Parts: sequence; structure tokens; C-alpha cells
Amino acid sequence: MKKLIFSLAILVMATSLTAQVSVWDGSYEEFDTSNEKGLTEDNPILIENAAQLAYMSQRAYDPNNCKYYRLTTDIDLANLPWVAIGIMGVGSFYGYFDGDNHSISRMDYGLFGYAQGYIKNLTIKDTDIVLDNQMGYPFGSITAGSFYDDVLIIENCHSYANITVKDGYNSAIGGIVGECQENTYIYNSSNHGDIYANLDNNGVYLTVGGIGGAVFNTSFCYNTGDIEVESSFVNDVKVGGIAGIASKAFKNCYNTGNVETTVYNDGTSITGGIIGYGGGNGALLSCYNVGNVKGESSSGLVALVENENIFVADNCFMTDSNENNGYGEAVSDDFMKSDEFVEMLNKYDNYYKKDVEPFVNDGYPVFDSEKIPALDINGTIGVDETIAEVYVEIYPNPASDFVKVSTDNSQQTTVKVYNTLGMLVDEFEMNSNEIDINISDYKSGMYFIDVDGTISKLVVR
Repeated sequence: MKKLIFSLAILVMATSLTAQVSVWDGSYEEFDTSNEKGLTEDNPILIENAAQLAYMSQRAYDPNNCKYYRLTTDIDLANLPWVAIGIMGVGSFYGYFDGDNHSISRMDYGLFGYAQGYIKNLTIKDTDIVLDNQMGYPFGSITAGSFYDDVLIIENCHSYANITVKDGYNSAIGGIVGECQENTYIYNSSNHGDIYANLDNNGVYLTVGGIGGAVFNTSFCYNTGDIEVESSFVNDVKVGGIAGIASKAFKNCYNTGNVETTVYNDGTSITGGIIGYGGGNGALLSCYNVGNVKGESSSGLVALVENENIFVADNCFMTDSNENNGYGEAVSDDFMKSDEFVEMLNKYDNYYKKDVEPFVNDGYPVFDSEKIPALDINGTIGVDETIAEVYVEIYPNPASDFVKVSTDNSQQTTVKVYNTLGMLVDEFEMNSNEIDINISDYKSGMYFIDVDGTISKLVVR
């Protein structure tokens, strides 16, 4: 009798575990939007099964009507034909998608098309994606990218998808994201799948990166997957362990995957362990590469930059087995596994720690997850979105001309506006519990408004 009860208990447990994964059968199911679901982060639309996730791919999204979505279970897309969310209708997803630390497996295409808003807490696993004739459209397992000045934040997203690209050109390919614009921020995310591109067309350009093909503003990200690109007749190939093309701030990133590029028939290639090509006013801070780098023009960290006078690489390192193009210090492989090297990486903040047994990174430094600022997008100013002692409201948000900042504190208050690099943009004295701020001269993008230590995000269009 005891054996029977024990067997039934095991059966119930197994059934319960199985029920936590929703397997897609190709159908679509509307989700519940009653009781104002989706209007706030605390009351999101719940995606409770694979059919409801698929239903998201059939909808159009209005940038003037942001909605919040939260995944409540692991999803298995069963390798069925997938239409990326955001391709239908207006062609771009707009909203906040919280994977709630669930996973999506067996995808045959990227989850999102173009996107703006917030995508976080999601893992892609058990996935092999093969793309034929990928011409002109960027690709990433999480999202293809973002349009123009749209703000897109990707946080705590991880991909184990292997990506193979055949017969394509004029594309940006990445493990997480394809091609993004200036107001994109990729934070605390990683790629572990291999990327292989075998291209044989008369294209103009191709950019490939473990995190993204062409990206901006990337912090606390790393790649462990191998990247291999072979192409003929493509005039301009840029490949990097983190990004093929990168600009703005790249902080606390590392690559351990091998990066190799081979171009035939008089094509050109630029290959870097962290970045292939650094554009504009880029900054590479506290990064390292241990992957082998091989290409026509290659370097252990950055192969080429647009302007050497304004590109900054500080506290960056590579193995001495790779070519040094002057953008970092070459050290030995053994030294990179030492306590002293961890101290060097932590020149500015103690975000790295030594990798010890059971060794998740072959002994090379890893991030100390307990010390990573939860929502500090570029590692420059602390952004704490926990409940604050002072209530602050900012509206409208997003905005383009004026915003009103109000608090429940009627005493004189200092209001400071920072950009994403932590630079002070404006400062005001608020003598009552409300102030109007003229933002018409601000560049489009994300800002942080600090009211006596309470920090809120502002999006300027």
C-alpha cells in the first residue's frame, strides 16, 4: 500500500512538472483583457499558454496605447512555423513584455520582429534556427531590433539558440538582437548559442555579433557561443564576439567564444573579440576577451574604430595569443584566471568575481550577480525602482515639450535630470510640490529624474 501511495505521489509530481510547459499545437487563443488588464505593470495581461503567446503575433500594436504583458509558464513552440510578434499590422511590437524568468523553446524563428518598449526576464533554449535568404531584414532570437528613435530596453534575457544563416546579405545578425538604434539598451543578458553564416551573394554589408549585429549601450553582457562567418562577394563584413558594429557605452562585457571570419573573392572583413567596428563616440570599459579571433583584419578586442580621437577603451584586456590593435592590454591566459586580474577588472566597481569550482566559465572571471545594479542601465547612476519614501509622478511620459513633476513633499526640493551616461543635464529647485520642466531642447531618448534620491525614468520623443 505504501509503495502504491508513493508511486501515485511520483505520478502526481511528474504530471505537475509537465503541466508547467505549454506546448503549441498551432492554434491561437485570446487572452483576458478584462478589469483593465494590461494598463499597468502591476496588472498585466497574463500569457498563460502557447496559444495565447501565438495570439500576440497576430495583433497590431499602437505606440500610443502601451500594454503590459507577463508570461506565466514555460512555452514549447514545437518547431512549428512562427510569425514574429510585431510583424503583423503596423510592423512593430510596442509594450512591456516580462518573461518572469520563464523559457521559450523549440523556436523556428525569432520571438519579436521590430520592437520598442521593454523586454525582460526571458530565456530561449533548445532551439536551432536556420534562415535561408535572409536579405535586408535583421535577426535576433529575442528581437530583430528597433526602429529609428524608438526606445528599447532588453534586460535579463538569455539565448541558447544556435543560429545558421544561408544565402543572405545586407543583414545584421545577433544572438539576442539584430540591429538597434541609438536609444536601445541591452543589460545583464547573454548568448550561449553558436552563430554560423555561410553567405554567397553579391551583398553590400553583413554584421554579426554574439549579443547583437549592430547595437548601442550594452552593459553586463557576455557571449560564450562560437561565431563563424564565411562569405563571397559581400563587400563589408563586420563581426564581433559581443557586437559586429557598436557605439555609445559598452561596459562590463566579456566574450569567451571563438570568432572567425573568412571572406572570398576580394571581399573585406573586420573581426574583433568584443567589437568588430566601433562607431562614433564609443566607449569600451572594463571588458575582456579570451576567445580566439581570426579574420582578414582582426584584433583581440576591437578591430577598427571610426574615429580614434574620440573612441575610448579603458581597463580592457585580451589574451596575448590574439593580435592587439591598441584598444586594450594583452595578458596571459593563466593570469586571466587569477585574483589579481579580477582586481584589475574591478577598477571602478566590484562587479566581477573569480570563477571557482564547479567552474561555470572555465576559471575566467564572471559577474557577481548580487552586486549588479538591478535597473542601472549603463552602470553609471543608481536607479532603484523599489517603493520610495517620496512619491513622485511624471506626466506626460513619454513627452516631447513639457513634463510636470509632482511629489507629496511640499518642502523645497532639488530636481536633477541625468542622461543614460550619468551626466547631469538640468537641475531645478522645486519650491512647491509641483514643477513644469521644458524638455523641448532635449534629444530623444531616456533620461532619469532624481527628486531628492527618488529616481524615475522619463522617455523624450
